[in-house]
Amino acid sequence: MPKTKRFRTWFVVADGARARFFVPSEDARKFVAARQADLVSPDSQGRSSDLKSDKPGRGYASSRSGVRHAIEPAHDPHKLEKHRFSAALAEVLDDACGRREFDQLVLVAPRRSLGELRGLLTPRVQRCIAQEVAKALTKESPAGLWRRLGPLVNPAL
Repeated sequence: MPKTKRFRTWFVVADGARARFFVPSEDARKFVAARQADLVSPDSQGRSSDLKSDKPGRGYASSRSGVRHAIEPAHDPHKLEKHRFSAALAEVLDDACGRREFDQLVLVAPRRSLGELRGLLTPRVQRCIAQEVAKALTKESPAGLWRRLGPLVNPAL
C-alpha cells in the first residue's frame, strides 16, 4: 500500500523584528521547529540614532528672521526597518512555498505586522494561508504557543 504524503502546516509567529516557524509534532501534542533558525532583525530593536547615518539637516525659517530649524526626516527609521524585515519574511515564505516545504500556513502576528505582510506576500503564498491570528506571541515558549494555538491544529491532517 503506497504511503500517503503527510499534509504539512507551518505556524509562522512573527512581529516586526522576529519570525519563528513551527510545525505540529508527529503525535500532534506540541510544536517543533520547522526550520533550522528563526528569522531575526536586530536593527529593529536598536535606537533610532543607530539606524540613521547622521543628524537631520538644517533649514532657515521662511520669515527671514535668520532662525534655523532641524528638518524632520520623511520616514521613521524603525518603520522602514520593520518594512524591510516583513519583505525579507515574505521572500523566505515564497522560497519555502516554491520548495513545497508547507501545504498551508497559519500566520500569527500583531495586526499592523499582519497587514503589512499580507501586502508583501506573493499570490501563491496567499493561497496557502489557512488562518491569521492577530496576536503578538513571538516571546512565548513553544509550550505556551501550543496552549494558545494547539486548537488550530487539525489532527486529521
